[in-house]
Amino acid sequence: EVSAAAEESSASAWFSWPKFCSASKLLCIVFTSIVVLGLCCSAFASSYSNGVSELLNSVYVPDVAARRHRCRPEISGAGCGTQFEQHPHGAGELMYGPPKHRQRYTFGTAINVSATRGAGHLSHSALQDFARRYASTYSSADPYKHIVIDNLVPEALAHACMKELQAKHYLPSSSASGASSFWKSRSTPMGAKRGRGGYPGNTQAEVFGPSTVRLFDFFQSRRFVAFLETLTGIRNLTADSRMIGGGPFSIVKGGFLSLHTDFNKHQTCQKGLLPIPNNEPIPGCRVVTPGWRRLNLLMYLNEGWREEWGGSFELWETDPRYSFLQYSKKVLPLLNRIAIFSVTDVSIHGHLDSVNHPHGEARKSLSFYYYTPTIDDEPLITPLLHESIYMPGHAALRSVERWRTMVPKYTVR
Repeated sequence: EVSAAAEESSASAWFSWPKFCSASKLLCIVFTSIVVLGLCCSAFASSYSNGVSELLNSVYVPDVAARRHRCRPEISGAGCGTQFEQHPHGAGELMYGPPKHRQRYTFGTAINVSATRGAGHLSHSALQDFARRYASTYSSADPYKHIVIDNLVPEALAHACMKELQAKHYLPSSSASGASSFWKSRSTPMGAKRGRGGYPGNTQAEVFGPSTVRLFDFFQSRRFVAFLETLTGIRNLTADSRMIGGGPFSIVKGGFLSLHTDFNKHQTCQKGLLPIPNNEPIPGCRVVTPGWRRLNLLMYLNEGWREEWGGSFELWETDPRYSFLQYSKKVLPLLNRIAIFSVTDVSIHGHLDSVNHPHGEARKSLSFYYYTPTIDDEPLITPLLHESIYMPGHAALRSVERWRTMVPKYTVR
């Protein structure tokens, strides 16, 4: 190692005036400035590299051949350095999360909080009045921007839609490639779910009934999109008519979804390829969603659902470096309850209390996603296109008894 005295002597030699200074003082000043700038850049690069290396020590690496990608430093305002790991088992899924000792939940009793009460009217004026009244509730919510609303739509309409989905409960299901089956099931190490949306030609509400059709039309209408813009402050929103990744869900016993944040743009790729975080799709992949994903809307359709039956919606707190993870809020998936939240790289959510209805009823819901053409107004979305980012280790914690010991700060009952 170089001693402090030697470093000081070396620096003195570097910054002493060269002989040509007597001939050209301006040239000497330029020379000195270049040297100083070079030393500063070297110090910054070394500091940033050390920070990234330190962060990588806590990254879950599911496969030695996993590809590493860095998000933009602007996300956290002080250098992000977040690393994503390609998950070898999923369709472009990514893995990243904090070390185990930085993941927190309580062993006590959650504080019960109430959902916001809707008016049950679908008119433009009623929706706008509600949005203006509760815009600050949405923007100030913890752990990230969201709102939980009971009875936003008429109770009779929600109940009729629930009955229509229940009537299809026992129809056959298969993988996404099984075109003859009604429900399309998807099972990965990160989740097990059953739905209708997200597949070409498979999003028609008509197969359920008139009440489901009415809700589909309502949640994708310009009137409702205007309501979302007023409530959230996000402009130029558009609904995804294809409902890629969304639509109706009927999750059966044992179903779960591990903790994650959602894709910002969804890509499909040629056989043998997986999308990777990049500013543009790689050759052989293409974006199939109508812009940047900004909002999720989840409508639950489960009458009298109890906490011990699992399937509660979980909201977890983290930061742009994913340096910690804390269980913030649980939302029971009750009939005519709607959760709306902003999709960013830190909006961690899922449901890990495995579905366990005593009579085999499915956990029923409708999901709708909303997009914008740009993300200039949201610094918590990286411009790198990515699929869902999962928190490592949590899928293994799912169980029908998990709700007893893994307790959030707040529960919406």
